[in-house]
Amino acid sequence: MSSIGQLLLGALLIAITVAIHGAVMGWLTWQLGRRRSALPSLWNHYALLATVALWCVVAHLIEIAIWAATYFWQKVMPGFDIALYFSAVTYATIGYGDVVPPENWRLLASMEGLIGILMCAWSGGFIFAIVSRLHHDATAHRPS
Repeated sequence: MSSIGQLLLGALLIAITVAIHGAVMGWLTWQLGRRRSALPSLWNHYALLATVALWCVVAHLIEIAIWAATYFWQKVMPGFDIALYFSAVTYATIGYGDVVPPENWRLLASMEGLIGILMCAWSGGFIFAIVSRLHHDATAHRPS
């Protein structure tokens, strides 16, 4: 595929990736707004953070699978399992180098790495905001 073709396909995949991540983050925000905890406790906070982290990982895995399906569909990788592994390593910017795309597909793979690091930062920022809110709520209710 040409460089222009890869840029267009990459732009489409980026839009899909952001839409999925936005949907999951929006749903989590809505769920957090509905959440009513009788008494804040350390265990409730752990459960909340573990649940949010799990949903973030689910979003990332769905996004990785979509990129992998594209690599497989375009015959960039010989099988879906290899495409999924390559996509996960690329998305997470690990870059082992044991599986590499053909030279004429490396632009698309680079785009996945760029969007992957942004989506990981979005998830990290979301979790940071929750921790900040939990800390604020805990210190606001502390007796003077």
